[in-house]
Order: sequence, then structure tokens, then C-alpha cells
Amino acid sequence: MARQKAHRRSANVSSLVAGIVCCGIALGWLLVESRQLRLADLGWLLPTILIGAGLIGVAVSVQRSRNQRRRT
Repeated sequence: MARQKAHRRSANVSSLVAGIVCCGIALGWLLVESRQLRLADLGWLLPTILIGAGLIGVAVSVQRSRNQRRRT
């Protein structure tokens, strides 16, 4: 049997960031509903989630750019 090369798909950065934001919002809702946080406490949680998702998006973009430069 001939071995075939596995094709790697690059990550879709915008989908990754959107997924992280959605999970973060759901986490915030869960914490408020379970009475672990008050609604007023979300003032620090949501910006933290957005900043974290943005940093992950930047890191993935930089890594993708580095990988593309190495190939050419």
C-alpha cells in the first residue's frame, strides 16, 4: 500500500476567536446562574475573555505567517 501524505488544514483564525468568545460568554452566564459571580462582576470577565481571544488570534496569525515564510 502506498502511503499518502496527510493534508494539514490551516486554522481559521476568525472562527477560532469567535468560538473562544462564545465559550467565554457561556462561561460567564454559567457562573452568574450558578451564583459563583454576580452580574456586576462580569465587568472584568468579559473584557478579559475578549483580550485573551484576541491574543490567541494574533498568536495563531503570527505562527501561520512564520510557517508560510519557511515554505517559500
